[in-house]
Amino acid sequence: MRGFSEKLFVLWQKYEHHIGVAAILAGFFFDLIIADRPDSIPNNLLLLSYLFIAGATIVLLNIRASHHRESEDSFEKLLMLLILQFCFGGLASNLFVLYGRSGTLAVNALFVGLLGVLILGNEFFRGRYALLRFNVGVFYLLLLSYCVIAVPTFITHSIGRWEFLLSGLVSLGVVAIFLVAVSAVALRDREERLSVFATVGGIFIAFNILYFLNIIPPVPLSLKDIGVYHSVLPRSSGDYVALYEKPGRFEVWRATAETFNAAPGEGAFCFSSVFAPADLKTPVYHRWEYYDEEAREWQTRSRISFPISGGRSEGYRGFSTKYSLSPGRWRCAVETEEGALIGRAAFTVVETVAPPALSTKTL
Repeated sequence: MRGFSEKLFVLWQKYEHHIGVAAILAGFFFDLIIADRPDSIPNNLLLLSYLFIAGATIVLLNIRASHHRESEDSFEKLLMLLILQFCFGGLASNLFVLYGRSGTLAVNALFVGLLGVLILGNEFFRGRYALLRFNVGVFYLLLLSYCVIAVPTFITHSIGRWEFLLSGLVSLGVVAIFLVAVSAVALRDREERLSVFATVGGIFIAFNILYFLNIIPPVPLSLKDIGVYHSVLPRSSGDYVALYEKPGRFEVWRATAETFNAAPGEGAFCFSSVFAPADLKTPVYHRWEYYDEEAREWQTRSRISFPISGGRSEGYRGFSTKYSLSPGRWRCAVETEEGALIGRAAFTVVETVAPPALSTKTL
């Protein structure tokens, strides 16, 4: 067994950078496959396990470093680093899926960027305390991202500014316990302790700024489907029958065509399906916007609300109608009461006398 571990250690020394990146990517792609809805108990237990194992590994790495030379490597250190990197990759990808379902490119870029930071961090943060600050920073960012989902899902059963602030307080309480454990073995120097605390504080402030600028999406809500139809009629069975123009062959991401051929005075129906965890109740809004070419800005023409209740895996369905559509660019945004974007559908209105070819679908 000793000879086997020594061979692995030699292999680690030779391909250290590649192995570290592979561990992060393995965790990332593993959870891309298994990530589930935000109120899934197995998925939340997995995320909590990742957080606990990552936190414990950071503490153990620093206990080991306090008893050995900083430059000393071993199979034990290799194993702990691989576990930590796998947990970070798994957390990042799972949260990437849960946040990305809200349909905002900015958030997708945030978590893809985090993956890149994880990979680069393993290359550039080599010193004990530099690596500690980096690991604590990544750990807290992932912890805060998870709390923003878990608190509305399992505690408040509602979303909004106060729920977001409560999520932040919960994350600070958890990371405070974690930092007490780290401080007992690694942060005995006052300057280093302040540096790590400043890293956590900076992430907390930055995350709050992004949220109140509506860049962070209103998780755990997520958009399941949205389209713009010529008519939507409810049926006694609870389904809806809709008439629509089919999108182009290569527009696989669209439920309806980008061009909306409308007769004078004809209205458009925006139909959306929004997923919310079980027991969560909150109003959502359809914001109809028209792009003014002269002013070069989107102008709100109407904002219509309706309540949703969580639990339905296909999402809570609802629609709104906008009449007297002017020719030009339009979009229907689905958002929360505070204006946080869940998703949107953009389309171009073309006024026509000849009726377009319409298809029928059940929603």
